[in-house]
Amino acid sequence: MNAAEIRAGLHESHTIPNGRLKAERLETLAAAAKAAEDRGLEGEVLLTLIEAYAYGGERDRMPVAFGRLLRIFDDHPAELGRLSQSIHWELKWMTHNLVNNPSVPLATTYRWLDELHSRYRQRGYSARPVLALRAELAHFVGDDEAAATAMESSIAAPRDEMADCDACERNTWGWWRETVDDDEGALEFWTPLIDGELVCAEEPHRALSQALLPLVRTGRLEEARSAFLKGYQLVRHNVSLRASVGNHIEFCALTGNEARGLEILTEHASWVSEQPHDLSQRAYFLSGVIVLLRRLNALGHGDLPVGAGTVEATLAALELEVGDLCARYDARHGTSAYSERVARRLAREPLLDRLPLGMPATLPAAPRPSDAPAPARRTGATLDELVAEARRLTTARHPLADEAWARVAEGGEELPEFVAAEVERSRATALMDSDPGRAHDLLSATAERFARLGSPAKALEARAAATVALLLAKGRAAAEAPLAALLAEADREYAGGALTPAEYLAVRKGAPFCAMNGLAGQENPPAAEVTAARTLLETELALAEDLGVTGRAGQYHDMLVQLCFQLEDVNAARAHLSSALTSYVDAGQPWHAVNPAAMLAQFALEDGDAKAAEDLASRAIEYGGGLIERERAAHLSSLLVETISRQEGRELDLVTAALAAATRWDGLSEPDTLHNTFMAARAYHFLDRHAEAAALFEEAMPRVEIPYDPYGVAMTRKQYGDSLAAIGRPREAAEQYLEAARLLQDDPDNRVPHARLAWAAAEALRDAGQSDEALAAYRKAALLWSELGEVTPRVRCLRSAAWLLMEMDDAAPEDAGATLDAAQWPAVVAMRAVLTELESLAEGGPSEEVMAELAETRRQLDSMLGEPGESEHADE
Repeated sequence: MNAAEIRAGLHESHTIPNGRLKAERLETLAAAAKAAEDRGLEGEVLLTLIEAYAYGGERDRMPVAFGRLLRIFDDHPAELGRLSQSIHWELKWMTHNLVNNPSVPLATTYRWLDELHSRYRQRGYSARPVLALRAELAHFVGDDEAAATAMESSIAAPRDEMADCDACERNTWGWWRETVDDDEGALEFWTPLIDGELVCAEEPHRALSQALLPLVRTGRLEEARSAFLKGYQLVRHNVSLRASVGNHIEFCALTGNEARGLEILTEHASWVSEQPHDLSQRAYFLSGVIVLLRRLNALGHGDLPVGAGTVEATLAALELEVGDLCARYDARHGTSAYSERVARRLAREPLLDRLPLGMPATLPAAPRPSDAPAPARRTGATLDELVAEARRLTTARHPLADEAWARVAEGGEELPEFVAAEVERSRATALMDSDPGRAHDLLSATAERFARLGSPAKALEARAAATVALLLAKGRAAAEAPLAALLAEADREYAGGALTPAEYLAVRKGAPFCAMNGLAGQENPPAAEVTAARTLLETELALAEDLGVTGRAGQYHDMLVQLCFQLEDVNAARAHLSSALTSYVDAGQPWHAVNPAAMLAQFALEDGDAKAAEDLASRAIEYGGGLIERERAAHLSSLLVETISRQEGRELDLVTAALAAATRWDGLSEPDTLHNTFMAARAYHFLDRHAEAAALFEEAMPRVEIPYDPYGVAMTRKQYGDSLAAIGRPREAAEQYLEAARLLQDDPDNRVPHARLAWAAAEALRDAGQSDEALAAYRKAALLWSELGEVTPRVRCLRSAAWLLMEMDDAAPEDAGATLDAAQWPAVVAMRAVLTELESLAEGGPSEEVMAELAETRRQLDSMLGEPGESEHADE
């Protein structure tokens, strides 16, 4: 291979993606350059090879190539003099690799650091980068004081051409602060990177991944989500940034997104099995993977498949490998600092129950052996403690009261007779809806049991419940006489001081409960019966308020809401809702306040008070906690999204609420899951946070047809395309625009959006370098605008097409149009056609619009022809 062939191969290598293939090609060229006796050429090839190792995840291969390069540089300074700056720049990065390589003895690493320092000093370069490397090595060894001194000296040293770029330096400073548990300090250094003020080839990619956990630990959850959405797309499948991918996997494991972490791991499964040369990057990557696998195993998912094995088997293998790597680092450093840091990372516990990140990913239900006992809510509790808890929940009318009594019954101990009666009452009450006849018999027997045990209050309350069951089983007539007798006895007992106010009202509830159940059994109850029930409830409510039993008062307000709606007395219903909410909260029973709060939120929305509605919806979610059914919680989350969406300037809050709602709908309603995900994506889009928007759109777009009509799908694809175009992904943007246009092409009601989409597709195709496709798209868009009678967009599309022809001509071989003068250029011919069309329109009836476009077309034609004083300008 001669020098010309080597140079051609070197030029071609720049088009090959980083990785083993590129490195192998350059290794072949390096061997050929060595044989060609052209030291300058060999130096160029070696520099390119060293860079390929660095960006291809093979930094361990750099020293051999660099040793050869330095020998050539020292022996042939004249031939490699022009490469001096590049050599010293790459020498810094090669030394950085040695610092991180456990295969290189510590003494050797120090010698290379001294070599780097010496060569920089000889050429007048600042010691700034050398000191930063010494700080990193001191950190690895465990000498934190030396690391701090070196890093502070590095920051104070002057910057020059050998210093890392501003972005990389700030990343290093942030890493240093994070290693000493200074999250705030780290984030302060990383903020210009995260915000996009400082960028380079690997930033903000790395900083976004490193900032994930510090952002969570400092409570900046929205920023953490944003860093994940932006950052993962930047490092995905980038082998030289595998450590950053490991950070994203770990973040998912510690924020309740284990399923998403498993998806990312699956995408990069080959990185687990392969054995790369860059051991430092592998150790960082595998550590993040182990955090996830440990979490999955702890959740009972050890049998889930991962790569060629299972979670449990892969975890065991990776823990062994990382343990060996740690041992190598410790042996090299003569300390246990490295392995201790890794152990602390692997032992991290989840920071949050769940931080919604986008389209929910769900793990399968973890299996539990059939013979394993169900986990108790309170392990180690005594029978007395269990009974006390059950009684407390019963008094508070807590939704988990029946479960508490079930735990009492399953405690394995013989129950005292009174406690057994309480358990039986709970079981009987649970049958009220499914088998009211059986419930009546059990409650009646329980009432007799309480009476024998000397508890008239419990006996009367059980009889009250039995009366309601009797009504449900046999009708109102069967319950009238027992109910009357019960109330008369309750009055006597209360008057004699045998019942407390709360116990008295617990017995009297039988009458209003029977009245409400009697109405519920009729499809259209007579207004007179509804009014009578309302009067009864108002009497009982007044009594409850007089006796100060607020929980019971809240219950009656709740019942009156239903009756007032039946009587179409909306104002009274709203008043009772507010009173029910207040009573429940004052009584310490917020779980019963969920429905009143939600209904009041709906009323507030109808009144146009979105802020009040948001407050009420938030309170409803808070009151419900984990006590309401999943679908109810999902509806409340959607209600909150609705309230926030109606307020200007609340887009970030809308993202948080919508993604939380998407998570709650997951597994219940895919259309609602998708709708809320798209709501979050559009909020980011509105804020020009296009990286985050694109990440969410990308997750949800494959299923976009589920909740939307064709126009809705088209507009969603347009927004996705806009975000893709904004972050420099025009080819993918064009795909979205074209698909959106296809959806509207036969819709006569949406001809204007169709034309706009065709135009947007043309511009994206142009930006993607697909000139032929862009030219056809511009012409198609111009035709659509012509059919709509729209002059301005039509001529702008045609002018853009003309400029595109100009670019295509410039890219053609030099002799392709050598015989044509300027007037015959296709681009000029196309632009003149636009001019002629506008001149004709101006003659037929000049308008301000036509005259403006005519002047602009003349200006652009002059620019195309290179008239003095004009600059090239195409329509955007």
